[in-house]
Amino acid sequence: MNVNSTSSTSYTNPYDAYKYYTRIGGLASGLDTDSIIQGLMSVEKTKYNKLYQQKQLLEWQRQDYMDMASAISSFKDYVFNLKLSSNFVKYKTAGEAVDAGYVSVTGTANTFEGNYQIKVEQLATQANAVVNDLTVITRDAQNNVKLQIDLTVDGSTVTKTVELTWNPGDSVATFGANLAKAINSAFSTDGSLKAYYDSTLNKLVITSQKTGSSVSFTVKDLNNNNTVIASGTGTDAKAYIKDSFGNESQVPSSATNTINVYGMSITLNKTTYNAQTNTYDYKSFSISKDVDAIVNNIKELINKYNELVSKIYSKITEKRNRDYLPLTEEQKSQMKDTDIQKWEEAAKKGLLYGDSILSGFLNNLRYYLYKAVPGLPSNLDTISEAGIETYSYFESKEGKIYIKDESKLRQAISNNFDAFVKLFTSSGSDTNTIEDDGILQRFYNIANDTLKKIYDKAGKPYFTSSYDPNSSIGKQLRSIIDQMNAEQERLQKIEDRYYRQFTQLERLIAQMNTQSSWLSQQFSAK
Repeated sequence: MNVNSTSSTSYTNPYDAYKYYTRIGGLASGLDTDSIIQGLMSVEKTKYNKLYQQKQLLEWQRQDYMDMASAISSFKDYVFNLKLSSNFVKYKTAGEAVDAGYVSVTGTANTFEGNYQIKVEQLATQANAVVNDLTVITRDAQNNVKLQIDLTVDGSTVTKTVELTWNPGDSVATFGANLAKAINSAFSTDGSLKAYYDSTLNKLVITSQKTGSSVSFTVKDLNNNNTVIASGTGTDAKAYIKDSFGNESQVPSSATNTINVYGMSITLNKTTYNAQTNTYDYKSFSISKDVDAIVNNIKELINKYNELVSKIYSKITEKRNRDYLPLTEEQKSQMKDTDIQKWEEAAKKGLLYGDSILSGFLNNLRYYLYKAVPGLPSNLDTISEAGIETYSYFESKEGKIYIKDESKLRQAISNNFDAFVKLFTSSGSDTNTIEDDGILQRFYNIANDTLKKIYDKAGKPYFTSSYDPNSSIGKQLRSIIDQMNAEQERLQKIEDRYYRQFTQLERLIAQMNTQSSWLSQQFSAK
């Protein structure tokens, strides 16, 4: 029985298995052979138990590393999403164009704030067609239907041939459903063209996935001289916009309903057609920085940061109590479940005390949090100039941060917005250093580098029920397991030897008892 698992929850001491062997001893001597041998083996198993405890401690330590890695990874993902300008920079919009749902407007870091008017004359549409009468499709002598579909997107044409049988007994609805299924199957690779048959309206609808005038398709009946039975062409979006100064511009034709002007991403939802006047009217909207939303982003970032540093700090300052070692199976068998749980909770503490990887992570976070970001105005190149400070040591040994002066933070956002955004989100040109990066990019790189170190030490997180053989802890576990297997073989030989010796003892005593009985009979006969 080899030790080949590092799962502490399922591990069983292999020598407990001997308890279930049927061995009859002490018949002649009256000795409790099993108890004596188990007592002798408990002394012999001292080395094995120490190896088992070392193995268990490494497994617990690996799990602690994985827990810390999970927390750091979550923080890294959060920072990655936040440093995207669309998530960090928030704008608020108002006006009829937005409120009435004509358009949806999203600001970016380069948005030109102000009042605008927009006129939407046409939306970008998909190429689509409706076949109202499927009986126009021709069947050959074998009742086979053969169609050719040519789909063109941005000048590139894909041709598919669709073949199926229209049995004389099949209704139009049955054939329509089968035809839609066949078309979808032909374009199943990317879903660039889709068909749907409505049995209530008796109509076949065919539509492209993409929008724009560069998208078109034709459906030809190959059994009827390539007669076109359906065709469709998409349309481009057509819109006009006026800026705060009344300057009108026609937005370049767009194959989609999302246009980018004045640093805004505008999604066109419907035209501004006025049925009463038979004209397309301008609809107004305004866009401006949403200071409240940005402040809330900063507050959330601070909360995430504080949660992480608190969790890691508590782990690396949790001292180890060496009086509590992992329990062996024999020890557990003599304890209550509640006592076992309390013992193991104590034994698991302090396994990452003073860990250099996690300590280095916290130190780097603190250092680069306050290090000035190059290229920014001197009055806004550190977070302290935006009203954010660290608690005093007596208030927070972990190094938590807080907004000391919210009015100062709001002024930085309102009065020097570009510098404020760069303070957090900028990425330096030198990929070999994080000195030129903004705070969020620094956090991301520090977290990423720390995760690599943890994975080198404890293994990749996808090794859930076993260890990563290429990690430092994995190599230690492999060495310990090899020693345990060798020790297991040695113990098995010793136990077998003890049983052989006691069996021999029983034989000798049995012989002595037989001789004693014979002698007694001889003397009693006289």
